[in-house]
Amino acid sequence: MKKGLIVVISVVLILLIVTVAWFRFRVPMKSLVFSVFPILKSEPVEQPIRFNHIHHKEVSKLNCNFCHRYVDEYRAAGIPNIELCRVCHSSDAISKRPEALKVVDYVKAGKRISWNRMYELPQFVVFPHWVHIQSQIECSTCHGLTGLSDTPVKMVDRMYMEWCVDCHKKRGADTDCYTCHSS
Repeated sequence: MKKGLIVVISVVLILLIVTVAWFRFRVPMKSLVFSVFPILKSEPVEQPIRFNHIHHKEVSKLNCNFCHRYVDEYRAAGIPNIELCRVCHSSDAISKRPEALKVVDYVKAGKRISWNRMYELPQFVVFPHWVHIQSQIECSTCHGLTGLSDTPVKMVDRMYMEWCVDCHKKRGADTDCYTCHSS
């Protein structure tokens, strides 16, 4: 009986400590969880075409804003489509890879590629990509492995307010509410 009571009290204390730690030190706790369970950091995003970021970045020597045209000027980076793809993929002369041939088919048919959006912030959050680009923040800071993988992945370990605020504090950026919550 006494031993059972000690176990119950111990479990309750541990849960209390974890709860307080989670709400008081959310960013370090989430970082700890994501470092202990790295599989939770990202999730693959299925796309109609398996876009090979590595090939386009390293072999074709394209930078992010070649395809994401609006990243230097607007809130949204923009999603590339066949108008850009057509430059290299109007025929199968560039590549005979199956995914590249799918792009050629879209271009020849004049059909838009129905990309699945990877990141969508709530309406009340303003994320001006251009401010971050001008501040020389690497795309991988928020987007992680996207540019280093042949399969697009959505980074879920950094898409929450505390992570952004922590990043702003580390870089000496403004943490006023209106920085991210005004148009």
